[in-house]
Amino acid sequence: MVTWVAVVTLSVDLGLAVGVVFSMMTVVCRTQRVQCLALGLAEGTELYRPLRESHKFLQVPGLCILSYPTPLYFGTRGQFRRILEWHLGLGERGKETPKPDGPPDAVAEPIRVVVLDCSGVTFADAAGAREVVQLASRCRDAGIHLLLAQCNASVMRTLTWAGLLDTVTPEQLFVSVQDAAAHALERLELAGPKTCTVWV
Repeated sequence: MVTWVAVVTLSVDLGLAVGVVFSMMTVVCRTQRVQCLALGLAEGTELYRPLRESHKFLQVPGLCILSYPTPLYFGTRGQFRRILEWHLGLGERGKETPKPDGPPDAVAEPIRVVVLDCSGVTFADAAGAREVVQLASRCRDAGIHLLLAQCNASVMRTLTWAGLLDTVTPEQLFVSVQDAAAHALERLELAGPKTCTVWV
């Protein structure tokens, strides 16, 4: 509709240009409004689903599983940093990190392991990749064990180029959230299922 109105009121060339610019702005605005989802274990299964979908999903004390379902690039890196700081308690001392849209209740026990589900990160540029590397470094300094799950090949190449493997080891990279959670449970010395299914 925007393109049609622009073509009618201006000209064909200008109208098409307005349509392209408007589409790009729409994509950017949508990525800015995406929420980071905290995941919990669906009772009786090995599936991890957004906690806001039900109050019956299980949370393990000391374990935080987060899903960031949007491309990670220069336009979203600030939002990514603020959201992760709030969930993990990594805000600067003396400054209150703004509360993002997300689950209403925070986990009282300090987080010891965090699993970042990257299945929704379809693309990452150099700026976004450096943000992940900085997050990994801050988690390490804070004593939080960071695990990455379901990174696609393109995103993994960008993260590696940005120096991710200088901060984390290959043992902290997993093909599924279930495998990462099982490793986290072992690290937290909790009894949990040893076999994992692939969530598709």
